[in-house]
Order: sequence, then C-alpha cells, then structure tokens
Amino acid sequence: MRLCNVRMQNFSISYEKCNFAQKIDYMGRITSILIACIALTMIACGGGKKDDAKTDQNNSTVNNDLEAGKITVGATEESYDLAQRLASNYVAQNTNMIVEVIPCKTTESKQLLSSGKVQLIVTGGSTNPFPDFESNAIATDLLVLTVNFNNPVLQYLVMRGLDLKDLKGIFSTGSITNWNQVDKKAASSPLKPLAGPDSTSSNLMIRAFLNSGFGQTVTSTLSENELISSISAGPGSIVFMSHRLAYNQNSGFRANGVYVIPVDFDGNNVANDSELIYDNLNSLKKSYSKGGFPKGLVRNHYFITTGKTERSDIVKHFTNYAQKEASNVISGAGYFQPLK
Repeated sequence: MRLCNVRMQNFSISYEKCNFAQKIDYMGRITSILIACIALTMIACGGGKKDDAKTDQNNSTVNNDLEAGKITVGATEESYDLAQRLASNYVAQNTNMIVEVIPCKTTESKQLLSSGKVQLIVTGGSTNPFPDFESNAIATDLLVLTVNFNNPVLQYLVMRGLDLKDLKGIFSTGSITNWNQVDKKAASSPLKPLAGPDSTSSNLMIRAFLNSGFGQTVTSTLSENELISSISAGPGSIVFMSHRLAYNQNSGFRANGVYVIPVDFDGNNVANDSELIYDNLNSLKKSYSKGGFPKGLVRNHYFITTGKTERSDIVKHFTNYAQKEASNVISGAGYFQPLK
C-alpha cells in the first residue's frame, strides 16, 4: 500500500508538472499572438505615416530647380482671362512659385513694366505693342464681323457680305446709318455700330484695319465682354468682336443671338468661297491655320518683359511653360495657337 501511495504521489506530481507545462506553453502561444498583433498595429501605423508623407509630397509639386519666389503679372482686359488661367495652372505644377495677376490698362502697361511694379505684361495686338521690350506670342484670337441674328437685312449680308467701303461708311465716316442704305430693297431700320473700349487692342486694330478712326455714330462699350450682350439686345447692331465671344466654344456654332457675316475683301459684291469662313468654329480655325484669315484681324496675345527684371528666372520659366506645355489650357480657353 505504501508503495502504491508513493507511485500515486509521483503520478500526481508528474501530472501537475505536465499540466503546468501545458499552461506555460499555452500562455506562451497567447503571448506570441499578442506580440504579433502589436507588431502588426505598429507597422500599420508606421505605414499610415509613410502614406501621409507621400500625400504631402504629391500635394507639393515642384517642376523646377529654381529658388522659391513670386512675380507679378499685369494683364490688359483682353488678355486677363488667359493670364489668370495660365498662372493658375503653372502654380499648380510649381507650388514653390507665386504668380499674381493684376488688371492694368494698355496705357499704363509700359510704365508698370519699366518701374518694376510688374515683371511681366500680358496684352494683345496684331504685333507687339512695345517693340522695345522682349515679347513672345502665347495665344491668338480672331476679330470677326457680327450682327444681331434678327438683323433686317441678314439674308443680303450672308450672300454678299460688306466690303471695306461699306465698313468705313458704317464705322468711320458715319455716312451709313440705316440698313436700307446697305440693301436698297429693305425697309428703313436704324444701324447701330458698336466698338470695344478705346483702351483695348481690338479698338486699335479695327481702326488700323479700316485705316481710319471711329466716327461719332459708334458706341463704345465699357468692356469687350459686353459686346456680346449689347449686340444681342439690338437688332440693328454691328460690331467686330473676338471669335471667343462670337462662337459657342462647346458646340462650335455661333453664339445665341449673333450671326457672323463675311467681309467682301475683293469688293465684287459677292461673298466668295474664300470669304465664307465663318459658318462654324472649325471652318474658321481651318482658314486661319492656312493663312486665309486677314492678318489685320488676327490678334496675338504676348508675354512682354524687359529681360532684366527681378526674378527674371521665374519669368523665363513661366514663359517657357506657356509656350511649350500649356496648349490644353490655351485651347480650353478658346484661343488658337499663334502661327509660326
């Protein structure tokens, strides 16, 4: 019996040792699992920080090796929208740069540039209006002849157009004040010539195109953008305006309330095939690309600088971007590429 008891005690001790070993093994496994979970959590947290760092890096795009800085750009009315769009997209790709665009008048542009108050001028014209300064043509729009869609002699105008003699009588001498002077068969209907502000390049270009100043019968709007609403409101109105206003940029057809009519350049009282380039935006662009649009009505938009201005490195980099990398921005705003 005593031997049996000893064996039983030894068995009990062995059993307890075995049970204790299993418990230790079980606890070890639990501990390993907990350690693994903690490690995975730390890795996940660390990965999140890396992702955040990558996101911050993506939000800070720098496509240049220049020192961070700022330039101020002065833009005249006809070029202001273009300058704003180009600056916005440039800064988005070069977040270490600031390009501030401020409005300015053509008459004050040269002084602003010479004084260093702006480092760059963006303005329009058939040629660089400041030939003493460096310039680069960035974009182009065309000045087209338009009338109200309900013009009393619209059919006549579509078939024959208006020659330079008629246009001078309307815009310069003021000798043509009624549409029945254009179409002798038409009923009496007042003719109302319009023009953009005196300070804008379109005004200067039309005067040069007609080789004459505007007569007293011409009404000037406060801005070029007002031309579209002014002509839509008056059945007897006629005006040269940018194709960006005259055409719907989405559909490619004429804007509501407006009709684009041909200019009879050869004066034969018939709108020839070569003069019928106004039906839609694609035909207009095609004619322009082939050199078929009158050069006097082609308005380029220039980047103009002294070349020695403060932060000329940014000016040069911004100009290079506008010329070589911003074609989608330019076309998206309704402009054409300048002809080489």
